[in-house]
Amino acid sequence: MYEIKEIENKKNWEEFLLKQKYTLMNQSYKYGEFYKLMGEKYWLIGIYKNNELVGGSLVLSVHAKRGNFLFVPYGPYITENNKEALQSWLDFLKQKAKKENYSFIRVSPFIEDTETNKQNYAEIGFRKAPTHVLAETTWLLDLRDSEENILMNMNKNHRNLINRCLRENVKIEFSNDKKVLEEFNVLHDYTAKKHHFVRFSNSYVEKEFLNFSKDNEVAIIKAYLPNNNTLDSSAVVYYYGNSAAYRHGASLVQDKKLPTSYLLQWEAIKEAKRRGLNYYNFWGIAPDDAPDSHPFKGITHFKKGFGGFKIDLLPAQDYIVSPLYWFNWIIETIRNKKRGF
Repeated sequence: MYEIKEIENKKNWEEFLLKQKYTLMNQSYKYGEFYKLMGEKYWLIGIYKNNELVGGSLVLSVHAKRGNFLFVPYGPYITENNKEALQSWLDFLKQKAKKENYSFIRVSPFIEDTETNKQNYAEIGFRKAPTHVLAETTWLLDLRDSEENILMNMNKNHRNLINRCLRENVKIEFSNDKKVLEEFNVLHDYTAKKHHFVRFSNSYVEKEFLNFSKDNEVAIIKAYLPNNNTLDSSAVVYYYGNSAAYRHGASLVQDKKLPTSYLLQWEAIKEAKRRGLNYYNFWGIAPDDAPDSHPFKGITHFKKGFGGFKIDLLPAQDYIVSPLYWFNWIIETIRNKKRGF
């Protein structure tokens, strides 16, 4: 009933992808080009019914010391939400993985963590991965309301801090120049040390940025303190499809009475509205039952304060292709315990 094959025309995949409800850059072929810059491969795999594209995914190769696998970031997308289409897609990938010596297939689907979705993946052989790769508890803001209503629905403290930054003339600048990433990375290093998390490398952030900057689908946003015009906070925000995504953030908080990151986020949200996007994705937050030690606990209050809604996504799923998978499973299980989530 379904035909699975590689998509030859990248434009066809982009057109299909941009029609989906929550479109993020992770399934664009441009994200595959980013992985190519890191020495990996990518494929666009389509699900066809009566010669019509009804689903599919970007598939990435990952080569690591712990094992080689195929990775599907925030995919697959399937318009006909049924197990048969998913099974056909998986059968195609299984053959590819076996032929090219990948030990497992990992998917991080952007679908809700419901019993039906869990069952669909479990019944065709997937198991919950020992770790996550992308955010699985995510916070979104609906941009289809007016700016006035979005402001009114914010936490009062957030609204007051935004207005204070405006009164004090905090300066916000947008750029998609790669050179500006150098300033961001300095702040990113500081933030990672302060909050005890492992950040993406400078090279990773830069390569991820490159293919989207060509089409003005990403911005580096900077906030400067008014007194001495020093850079205080910065963020990398992607504007792709119908969603903006707050991908990377950093802040010095040099003046606790003037936290510039609040105005920075508000300007990023307004930019998304100007572009006609439907959602602002704040990326990962801590689950409701997370302990205080969870690395996202502090940033969760900040993100939720802008208003919006939570989506609990189906956890990353693994399909075992080779017994070598279990070596990877042991390493990731140990790492996850050390990370605290």
